[in-house]
This record gives sequence, structure tokens and C-alpha cells, in this order.
Amino acid sequence: MKLAVLSDFDGTVTLNDTFQNVVEKFGHGDWRAVDDQYVKGEITLKECLRRQGGMVRASKPQILDELDQVTKFRPGFNNLAEYCKTNQYPLVLVSAGLDFVIKHFLTRENLMDKVQLFAAVAKCTPTGIKFDFPKLKDNRSISLKDDTVRYYKTKADTVAYIGDGRWDLHALRNAELRFAIRNSKLAELCREQEIRATTVADFKEVVMFLQSRMSERNFSQAESE
Repeated sequence: MKLAVLSDFDGTVTLNDTFQNVVEKFGHGDWRAVDDQYVKGEITLKECLRRQGGMVRASKPQILDELDQVTKFRPGFNNLAEYCKTNQYPLVLVSAGLDFVIKHFLTRENLMDKVQLFAAVAKCTPTGIKFDFPKLKDNRSISLKDDTVRYYKTKADTVAYIGDGRWDLHALRNAELRFAIRNSKLAELCREQEIRATTVADFKEVVMFLQSRMSERNFSQAESE
């Protein structure tokens, strides 16, 4: 395949962070302290999610009802989904969030047939949200996100990654085409670490960039032949 497009969900596809909304509303405990431990490198992303999920006391219907009131998609995601479907490029959501939440909103936006999802399976229990993480395919990978980028690099000529947060940094760094949501933590980290990335406010900008890049690539290939 010529191109694979991978994207984070919370704060990237959505304007809000749905997992943060859930722990803020239904969490019992200091979830921000767990975030700080991850930032300091004291725990892995997987452990961070397990600890924060364990603080949540809510059923799936309660969570979805709450998120339905506050969750909106970033403009242009439909355009990106249509662009990828038309050109037969996989569009993959790679998320450390709640898989049932993502599926709910993809269904709400009529996008389930245009998007693939790589995420842990989350289950609401009386003792918190439990995560079942998929096994990493590459032993060099740091997280599910990074692992999915590495996997698609074996399948596609070019891998694009779009994200907004600290958890996206390793995945973004390993992609060939990098997009960070404007004014996000990820954009700030890219500036600090001198990682070349295109900042975008919506997905229409991503589509325009990809159209231009793929058209240049196709032209170059035609000339070389």
C-alpha cells in the first residue's frame, strides 16, 4: 500500500479528551498524580491506564450518556475518512482510551465502515475499568501506539500519524509524515525536541497536505519510469 494514516482519538479526532472526562466525572482518587508518574517515566502508559481505570466507578451507559453531552468531532474528520476510503488507504485509530467509547462515536458519526481501531479492550466492573491490552508485535515498541506505527511501516510505503498529546510522541516520531494538533502538548514537545511536524487545526488541513504529498510522489514515480 502507498499510504497508511494513523490517528490518536482523544483530543485529536475529538475536541475533548473523553478518557479524561470519564476519570474527572467518575474517578475516585488522584488520577493526576498517576499522570505525573507517567510524565516522569516512573510507570508505563499501560500501567497509567490500569491505575486510572481502576479509579472509575461507572457503568458503560453512564459513561456514554455523560460523554454524549460533551463530545464533538474535530472538523474535517469525515473528509479524511472519505479521502482514505476513496484511495484505499487504511485509516486507523490508535488509542489509549476506551474502545467502547470510540466505537460509540464512530457509530454515531456513521464512520464504522471507514475506520479501523487498535486499542485495548475496556470493560466496566464494580472495581473499576479493566483493560485487556493486545500483545505488541515488535519488541522495540514502547506502547500500543508506537507498535502500530512500526507494524504499518512494514505494510505501507508511507505512514502518517496525527496526535495531540504526550502519549503520541513515540508513535509520531517513528512516522514519515507527522501532524500535531496546533497548540497541543504534542506540538509543544515537537518544538522542544526539534521533531519536524506539521501543526494542524482540523483534518481538512491534513487532507490537503496528503493530497499534495501523494500527488508529488506519484508524479516523481511516473517520471522515473
